[in-house]
Amino acid sequence: MTFPAEPMSVSQEHRRPYAPDPTLPRHRRRSLMVLLAVCVLCLFYGIAFALFAPGLLLALVFPLPVMAIVAIWALPETRTAPTRTLTTLTFVFFVCLVMWPNYIAFAPPGLPWITMVRITGFPLVLTLLICVSVSKKFRSGLATALEATPYVWMILGIFVTIQTMSVGLSASPGTSLDKWIIAQVGWTSMFFVSAYVFTTPGRIQKMTGMLWLMVIPVGIIGIFEWRQQQVLWAGHIPTFLQIDDPSVVQTLTSKFRDIGYNDQYRTHSTFETSLGLGEYLALTLPFIIHYAITSANWLIKIAAVATMPFLVFIVYITGSRLAVVGCLMSYLFYGVAWAIMYWRSYPRSILAPGFLMSVPVVLVAFLALVLFSHTLHDAVLGASGATTSSTEARQQQLALAIPKFLAHPWGYGIGQGATTVGFHIQNGVLTLDSYYITVIIEYGLQGFIIYYGMIALLIFTSARHALLTVEPKVAREREYTFLIPLAIALANFFVIKMVYSAEDNHAIVFMFLGMIVALCARLRRDLGLGPFAFGAKTAAKPISSGPPPRAAPRRA
Repeated sequence: MTFPAEPMSVSQEHRRPYAPDPTLPRHRRRSLMVLLAVCVLCLFYGIAFALFAPGLLLALVFPLPVMAIVAIWALPETRTAPTRTLTTLTFVFFVCLVMWPNYIAFAPPGLPWITMVRITGFPLVLTLLICVSVSKKFRSGLATALEATPYVWMILGIFVTIQTMSVGLSASPGTSLDKWIIAQVGWTSMFFVSAYVFTTPGRIQKMTGMLWLMVIPVGIIGIFEWRQQQVLWAGHIPTFLQIDDPSVVQTLTSKFRDIGYNDQYRTHSTFETSLGLGEYLALTLPFIIHYAITSANWLIKIAAVATMPFLVFIVYITGSRLAVVGCLMSYLFYGVAWAIMYWRSYPRSILAPGFLMSVPVVLVAFLALVLFSHTLHDAVLGASGATTSSTEARQQQLALAIPKFLAHPWGYGIGQGATTVGFHIQNGVLTLDSYYITVIIEYGLQGFIIYYGMIALLIFTSARHALLTVEPKVAREREYTFLIPLAIALANFFVIKMVYSAEDNHAIVFMFLGMIVALCARLRRDLGLGPFAFGAKTAAKPISSGPPPRAAPRRA
């Protein structure tokens, strides 16, 4: 007995000219072949996992994120994107970056450290990819923010390309691939996330306020550590969070700056080294100064002013010259920026020009104090055995790096800087002090120019927009004045990297880069200006010399 065929649905009728009939024998054979191929692939993948894990566990796990990216790319368009989740994860990521020691982590055999930064960073990156994949509105908003400073994201794209190509030049591709993944999660993704998240007014103030507030618990931990002459959680870390690595052992057991030179303990709180803590303080201080100068709330002003001596004391117990230099630069640059802004607001006032003209005199007087004061000389330039040893070590590293660079000017691969230079300290640990040397050895001359050129361009862009583009009294009512501490923080970073090569705070710096892009986009949109370009004239608002004139009273 035969039954009549069921009528074809509308979707099948529309799909018929483009897709084969699934009931055809050849289509069934193809489906069966695909199923058998997947089963055979899974069989060999399981055999490889059983034979080569944990030695090649990273290579065996690599297909999983690739499949996840393909699945995200195939997601359908939706009206809403998880932007709230993206914003929340951004704040959580930076809290974990500062407050949780990076060396307290899971260390499965054959896999990189599973740190708190990675636990929060990878979901943040996946959320960013989902937003890009499913939301046209998100893509449009991000593109609008990036178009305000088109050279920045182009230069960043070139630098990422150089990073990717350097993996193929590495003598240890596995190590370089791990470093490349960290860079894309903590640097590149943070730039694009920040460029979108901080286009919403109020968020920059919240994030910079968090950076300031986190100085308090970090500093308190550092003070207790300085008093005990030991990391507070040394000997109390659970077994499953302990990492058997020479650098971690040195961090948890070292008590003094350099054995054989002096007995000064250098606190590092939640950071791996005292230099990392000092760099974080130097990046945060410009925002504390900014709150003390510009906040309309007197409680915030008083709290910011009270935080400054506390921060300076933390800088002192780190024993970090780079932090001292960063603090001095913060006060000097912010004073100059404030004088320029005040002069633009009140051209007839003699306070701002008097301050600017006194800056050279103050610098000369300060240099004289540094040369003749033993305390300042040691704090800024260093004269003790330990600081002299550090200077000599950097000179030796430079002497070792120059022949390596001349022999291979296109770089040795990401993560291979210290290994290539081959400088060891007294206890045999491989080290490299200057990030300038690290960049030029790992990425070559082209990578050095692109990386530091990008930072210099954004310092210039931020200072230009803050000081020349917008009328100062208008800027005080918005977040645009944060361009000033952002530029100062980047300038501190630019100088500090001459003597410090670790990448503890690079995610914060790339967040600052994204903040500048977001602020420039908002500012140029509000003023009706086009994209930033070299040599382009901007239609700045007229400068006011005082309060606006009062309107004439109406006649009865």
